[in-house]
Amino acid sequence: MAGYTEILVYGTWAAAPVIAYQALTHGLARKGRDFLVIFALYSTAVIVTWAALRADLARTGFGANTPLGVLLPWIGTGVLSAALFALGRRNGEDGA
Repeated sequence: MAGYTEILVYGTWAAAPVIAYQALTHGLARKGRDFLVIFALYSTAVIVTWAALRADLARTGFGANTPLGVLLPWIGTGVLSAALFALGRRNGEDGA
């Protein structure tokens, strides 16, 4: 990896627990749209990182991380976030 790609990879990995926590808190407050905005921003960062990793891999032929190494944690974060949001929504405020 060269340049900022490594920072992007570690940034997306570090953001994953924060996104899952935000899913729970937004589920408790029953604010689905607000969480979708946060998850869309996270997804955009992951897609940009994935594209940068693919470009690095195409240019050099090897890399410390693969594009799949960014997509799999993103999928896991999405599944965990959906479960935590549903849990928070079920146990959250009554919307009053």
